[in-house]
Amino acid sequence: MDVALNIMPVFFVIFLGAGVKRLGFFPGTFIREANRLAFYVGVPALLFIKLSNTPFRETFEINLALISCLSIFLVWLFPLSIIKVRAPSNAGAAASFVQTSMHGNIGYIALAVVYYVIGDRGLGIAGFLAPFITISHNTLSVLSFNIFSPSGRSASASFLHIVRAICLNPIIISCFAGLAFSFFGLDLPPVFHRFLEILSSMALPLALLIIGASLSRSRMSRNLTWLIVSLALKLLVLPGLGSLLLYHTGAEILSIKVVAILLGAPAATVSVIMSGEMNGDITFASSEVTLSTLLSALTFCFWTYLIGTFGSQRHVPWLYLDSACFESRSENVRF
Repeated sequence: MDVALNIMPVFFVIFLGAGVKRLGFFPGTFIREANRLAFYVGVPALLFIKLSNTPFRETFEINLALISCLSIFLVWLFPLSIIKVRAPSNAGAAASFVQTSMHGNIGYIALAVVYYVIGDRGLGIAGFLAPFITISHNTLSVLSFNIFSPSGRSASASFLHIVRAICLNPIIISCFAGLAFSFFGLDLPPVFHRFLEILSSMALPLALLIIGASLSRSRMSRNLTWLIVSLALKLLVLPGLGSLLLYHTGAEILSIKVVAILLGAPAATVSVIMSGEMNGDITFASSEVTLSTLLSALTFCFWTYLIGTFGSQRHVPWLYLDSACFESRSENVRF
């Protein structure tokens, strides 16, 4: 119950965004400009402030980054192997199917859930992981569309597209800048620090309202089977695989929760844009974004509760053993 009480308010803000959009409070021009404000100013300011104020040793966990990227890559390979056996109705749907199976909404939904459910330390870890996961998402997304592209986009053009997207991504830039400040122990002048704190306070509520206002009620994709498979891969298989690998490596439970939330984030809204620009299936991508966003309210609760339950039981056998030994020693003393 506590898990749901922490997660559901995040989605209430998303639903509020959808509601006020239907009432006409958010015209299309406002959504576009507000999205730019959140993406280029609000979210980067939040990540920079949190990472620069967090001790470097608490956020720098390279194993988390490696396992997260490995999980994304393995899940990306799975739909590719499925398509070789039975492909969707067209090449565009196949490309969007592969891409939406692993490309999640890190910058808006995942960071908001981590911050409001786990807190500052969780957001610090998420900020460290965000650049690595975002780079993996962008690289594999472009490869997905190239594999099925009928236009024959050149490999060099695709590589330049990936490099440009990574170098100009404000979330990646702010994360690395915050990590650099944390590593070298640098501090901003108090006036600028307070200025960024004020900016960062608007980031996540604004981002969640934008997500809600961007949800589409357009017709669902006719590739229903592939849509269900993509949803299962994105919301269940990917976070499950990453959590399982981290659990067996002995990672801290809080870190596993953060990774599960990041990997289990719903399909990114940019998937719709990429599908339109790179010969994908816009209807499929739009359906995936809408359904995965709605269903993630349940899957976030599921993964957070499940990981917390396993974490509380990780040391239970040792407690039982210590208790038995204590009772045995007490009996020996009495005799």
